[in-house]
Amino acid sequence: MGLLQAIRTSFLLAVLGATLVAAPPAPAAPSATPPVSGPLSAIALSHRAEHLMAALSKRDAEAVRAAQLEVEALRRTYSTLDVAPLVEAMSLWARKQGMDGKVALGLEGLQAVERWAPEHPTLLGTRITLMRQQGVQGWLWSFPDLLRLTRHRMEHPAHRWLWMIQHLGMLRLAATLLLWGWALTMGLRYRNVLRHLWEEPLKHKGVSPLLAAILGGLILTAPVILGLDPMVAAVLWLFLLAPFLLAPEVKVTVFILVLQLVHPALAALEPWAAREPQPSLMTLQLQPQVQPIAPSVLRFLPPSDQAFLAGWGQLQNQDWKAAEATFQGLVGRHPDQTAVLNNLGVAKCQSGDGPGADKAFEMALLAGPKMEVLLNQSILAFNRLDTALGASKRDEAQAAGPEAYALLIALNDAQKDVRTYPIPLPDTPDRVQALADAAGGTEGTGTFHLMERAFLFALLLPILGLIIFLARVRASVRMAHPTQCVRCGEPFHTTDSPDTEVCQKCHHLFVLRDGLHAENRRKKLDEVAEHQQATRWMHKSLIVLLPGCDLAFLGETREGLVEFLPFCLAVGMVLATGRSVRYPGEILADPTSTWLAVGAALVALYYVRSWLKLVLRRA
Repeated sequence: MGLLQAIRTSFLLAVLGATLVAAPPAPAAPSATPPVSGPLSAIALSHRAEHLMAALSKRDAEAVRAAQLEVEALRRTYSTLDVAPLVEAMSLWARKQGMDGKVALGLEGLQAVERWAPEHPTLLGTRITLMRQQGVQGWLWSFPDLLRLTRHRMEHPAHRWLWMIQHLGMLRLAATLLLWGWALTMGLRYRNVLRHLWEEPLKHKGVSPLLAAILGGLILTAPVILGLDPMVAAVLWLFLLAPFLLAPEVKVTVFILVLQLVHPALAALEPWAAREPQPSLMTLQLQPQVQPIAPSVLRFLPPSDQAFLAGWGQLQNQDWKAAEATFQGLVGRHPDQTAVLNNLGVAKCQSGDGPGADKAFEMALLAGPKMEVLLNQSILAFNRLDTALGASKRDEAQAAGPEAYALLIALNDAQKDVRTYPIPLPDTPDRVQALADAAGGTEGTGTFHLMERAFLFALLLPILGLIIFLARVRASVRMAHPTQCVRCGEPFHTTDSPDTEVCQKCHHLFVLRDGLHAENRRKKLDEVAEHQQATRWMHKSLIVLLPGCDLAFLGETREGLVEFLPFCLAVGMVLATGRSVRYPGEILADPTSTWLAVGAALVALYYVRSWLKLVLRRA
């Protein structure tokens, strides 16, 4: 489990246990507040979540507003505290309300926390799920949120490939179903000449028909018996039938075999979909921690970074004197002097040393101007009633980082007194790699090896199948291979009939009406009746089970492909996107893809369209 996942899971456990623990009292005066324990932020946030849920359950608007203000006050107390775990906990609660039939209450809960994370994927996914429970209208109203969620997935580097693999999986299943359905249809259409391939040689050797049938069944199912993919059996069938296929059928077979290359293409993308989110120092600093950060997590970071994180924890625990000593010791030693000096100024300000804080902020501004430094200078200027300087610094801070500025200013709305804000240690490639090395188990993720057996099988099977299929078709052009009569199903080599699909006996029986003894004529009619009855049952079965294959079974190749191909794609939509996916680093799974509903509707449409053929034939 990833580091981010562990943090959020721990928070959700804290939410469940918050009713058993009394909330520690919030400090009234920062300068006189004793140091607080590390888990306070997570426990306090879980209590706020419980208060908000209880207020929503009572439908008390004033209590909901009060609970929201409690969360705002907590965010301000812990500076830029990330409340994403609170949003996720509320999403869990909202989904439970939806399962209990209280969809409106669940949506109210999401609306209550939307202000803190309006684009959070868990919140968007939960709202989509709840709205879909309201029927067709809810499905339509959920589309804007679905588009925002899709955009978020495509923009996230760790989620983009998983989203693509899930949705492109419909092409993989469509290609597979197309190959299996086509091989089955051609096998049924040319069933007699397919048997003729081995029954005729065995018959000359005196092998009994029963043994010949058993050997034929073993030949056709040998790939599956040997434990190979069923696609190998489908390719084998098409290879055996190659000499007997018509020109349009050969073209369709080539197209289907080429389409199987989608399997290795997606196999090459799958390692990218299995990547876990990279660990983040920002997450460790801004998200509430149920347990103190273990030293083993930070052991590969430079000592100066470890000291910075220790000072950050002291600021979050409001141990101002210890934080001042920590950041004072990092002056001139840490590479990010702007953050060090700014945080030193925060510690001095909160401990009552205004001039020392002003000097630290001035030095931080010289080291590198950042929005937090300018905002802190503005706050100190307003505290001294220097409104001109305060307004000037505020405007500079807003211009330096509009979004971050708006976030920090919103924190001041919860309490009348204002406080300065520290700067967290930013993520860098070296720091992220150090956290990943400390976590272990991340090597080899997101890599693809060309010599992997699964990839080589998926790549070579369609290529070799296509080569041997075309080679057999080319070799059969100069040979008098048999075909089967469309009337009686008997294999034959040549005929004097203008219709090349009718054997000589049927031509004389039904066209010329001569040359057959009465007994042979009766026997031939029985053979024709038996073959036609079997053909009708197969045709009706294909109409019911595989729309489009019934047309290809009768020789209408182009029309059959036009109907069967979109049917396979629709089935692929249902099977590939039918399961909801939980993305790495998140608590809840996304709602089922809209392609599931679209695919189900298309499958139903194609089945109804195909079944109407039976009604029309009966009429």
